[in-house]
This record gives sequence, C-alpha cells and structure tokens, in this order.
Amino acid sequence: MKAKRIRYFYGVFLSVFTAVLGTLFIAAAVGILSDGNWEQGAYSREIVAARLFPVSIVFYIWIAAIIAGFVLSLVYTYDEKPDKIPQEDATLRRLSTRIPAGGGEKYDGEMKQLRDEKRNRLVAYIICTAVCFACAVASAVYLLQPANFKGLTANDAMLNMMLWVLPCVSVALISCVWITLYERESQIREISTIKRMMSSYKGNPVIQADIKPNAAIAAVNKFFANKYTLLGIRVGVAALAVTFVILGIFNEGARDVLVKAINICTECIGLG
Repeated sequence: MKAKRIRYFYGVFLSVFTAVLGTLFIAAAVGILSDGNWEQGAYSREIVAARLFPVSIVFYIWIAAIIAGFVLSLVYTYDEKPDKIPQEDATLRRLSTRIPAGGGEKYDGEMKQLRDEKRNRLVAYIICTAVCFACAVASAVYLLQPANFKGLTANDAMLNMMLWVLPCVSVALISCVWITLYERESQIREISTIKRMMSSYKGNPVIQADIKPNAAIAAVNKFFANKYTLLGIRVGVAALAVTFVILGIFNEGARDVLVKAINICTECIGLG
C-alpha cells in the first residue's frame, strides 16, 4: 500500500534524523565542556550560545519534520490492523470451561498437572508479594529515619540512599519480572495440557467440577474490581504522596532539590 510505504520510510527518516540531532547535542555538550574554564567561571553563556546555535538550526528543522510527519499521517491514511497479542489468561479461562470428562491413570495425571500449575502460580504470587513488601518495608525504615541524613551534604545523602534503596527496588523489580514470565509459562503449559486432553478425549461430555476456581483468588479479584476499592486506593496513594511532599518541605528536602537544580544549571550548561 502506497500510504503505508510512504509513512514507513518517513518514520525511518525521522528516526535517523532524531539520532543525528541527539549526536549533535552530545557533541555540543562535549565542546562546551572542553571550552569551559572552571577556575574562571566555567560554561559561560557566551560559550553555551556559541556551541548551541548551530544545533538550534537543526533542532528547528527537526520540529518542522515532526509537524510534517503529523500532516502526512492525516493525508496518507490507511486501515491499520493491530497486531494480535496472545493473551494466555483469556485463552486459559475459555479453555477451562471445555475440559472433557475421562478416566484412567493418564487422565488423572493430566488433571493433577492442571491443579499443580494453579497451585504453583498461587505460591509464586505469594512469594512475589512477600518480596515486594519486604523491600518496601526495608526502604521505608531507612527513609523515615532522620538520623540517616543528618550531617550529610545533599550528594552524600543521595548516594547513601541509593546504596540502601536501589538494591531493594532492584530486587522487587526482578521479582515482578520473574512472576510475569513464570505466570505466562505456567499458563502456556496448562493450555497445552487442556488442548491435549480435548484432542485425546474428543466427543466426551465437558466437565468442570474437577477444576474449581480458587476461592481466595476470586475474592481478591472481586475486591480489586470494585470501583470503590479502586477509588480508595487512588485516594490513599494521593494522600501518601502529599504526606511525603509535606515531610520533604519540613525536612528541607525541597531546598536541597532547589540547590541541586541550580547547581546543575549553572555548572553544567551555563544557565540559571
């Protein structure tokens, strides 16, 4: 299709153009760094202006290219079919209502596999939740103790905080990634087992009594699906955010952030 091809090649052009502009900005920053004199007031406005003016011309052309791309998307339209993303959870729910009846050692073994997969996923959920909760508690214990920040400069306080909090955040993030991958693989195994049973016992009546939904999971899903629960969570998160902002103000955290921002602007790019 002509429209699709035009938009595709223009997208490639704009991507390359963006990469070139970023490279020019990096080169300008390196030039500012090399021209600056720390002892005599490094990174003056004159140096910054001289280095960034050539890049600014390319930047304005880049803005014009973005606008042109938007116009092209309006002129050259086509019916874009979204890629079908496999949703194992929905597929598993649909197939779980089609499990055929059967008997024998093989059938019992396959039914046991289905139950084991569900149990293992529940255990994995509990482990991931416990890890995230432990990491949150460990981070909160450090952050809520003013003694950990007394007598330290803003840089030292940030470094110490990162040394304590960053590992906790990393562990929690890794556990969330792990549970996501494990859940998908477990659901794929369960789907394969159900499909194999549907093929082996084709024609048998459907039976659902052997695979009962977990009451605890159903209760949790119902709880979080309630609109008042979601509203309460949002209000609680907003209140927590406001509380931390207020604590930061009284702890002079806002001043530290302002000083840091001023230093970055005046010492790095000559503004402020």
